[in-house]
Amino acid sequence: MRAGLVTGKGKFELVEREDPTPGADEVVVAIQRCGICGSDVHAYVEGWKYAPGVCGHEWVGLVAAAGRNVANVQEGDRVTGAIAPGCGRCRECRNDISQYCRTAWSDYGGPTAPTSGGFAPFMGLKAERVIAIPPGIDTDDAALIEPASVAFHAVRRSCLKVGDIVCVVGCGPIGLLTAQVAKAAGAGLVIAVEPDEARRALALQTGSDLAVAPGDEFESILHEVTDGLRADVAFDCAGIPQTLQQSVDMVRRGGSVCLVGVTGQEATISPIRWISKEVTLNTSIVFTLEEMKATAQMIDDGRLSVASLRNGVISLDSLGETIDDLAERRLDAVKILVDPTGG
Repeated sequence: MRAGLVTGKGKFELVEREDPTPGADEVVVAIQRCGICGSDVHAYVEGWKYAPGVCGHEWVGLVAAAGRNVANVQEGDRVTGAIAPGCGRCRECRNDISQYCRTAWSDYGGPTAPTSGGFAPFMGLKAERVIAIPPGIDTDDAALIEPASVAFHAVRRSCLKVGDIVCVVGCGPIGLLTAQVAKAAGAGLVIAVEPDEARRALALQTGSDLAVAPGDEFESILHEVTDGLRADVAFDCAGIPQTLQQSVDMVRRGGSVCLVGVTGQEATISPIRWISKEVTLNTSIVFTLEEMKATAQMIDDGRLSVASLRNGVISLDSLGETIDDLAERRLDAVKILVDPTGG
């Protein structure tokens, strides 16, 4: 089979991989859709050492084959997946931090991970990494369960309290979803901070209370709505170095910032401004399967809106060009899905 992989800085390849066959505790998933994640584009731009099994991680598909010991799903089930639960045996699990299980992380994006991700017709992985998708969710929408789960986990990792004033910096898919989850979690006011006018409009459409471009207008509005106090929480979803310090500057003394956007570049900060404000910094990546199930339920019952974030479906043959277009900003899209089965 053909699989799309980011293999270096500015380098994308369609490579040949063996069709997977399931081991006793594994499933093979026939991929129906896979979203292009911002991290796929960042890896292409910045030249990360990018794990093949993570390149194309926003996938949904049907269980095509299941090993003899698999009990949680069966052939024909529509599924998506993430990192497995803790193994219970490694050093992290034995020290009661199973969310950082080294076995689970290795199976997700390390040496024991699949040799390709969802940019391929089939993916073989451990069955404990997958969940069945509620039947009421459209397949294209189901491809956004994974990024929505990132947002869900980020809000849980944050210091958000009911009634808080929240700034969400960057209205890509993660930012737009984080704003929705923050609102569902009880945020009193959500301000989307985004330079692009179309994305600001989409933020308002999907539930943000205000959407403002960074700069003087934002500073004026933030001063007005907080009576000069500034925001309680900022979620930095932009994935660029400049916004980390900007996010810290948005929050009040004793406020908090949750870093969600991913970049491999170094960021310049002002430690004295952090310390003088006693700011709390949280970071967030991936999520648990239980969080993924809860996120899927929020999409199914309408508490999270994802359909308006989708811009279209492309073929595997168009993927390399599309990633380059996104990297060079020739294409302004929130979420593009890939159908790896077509020509």
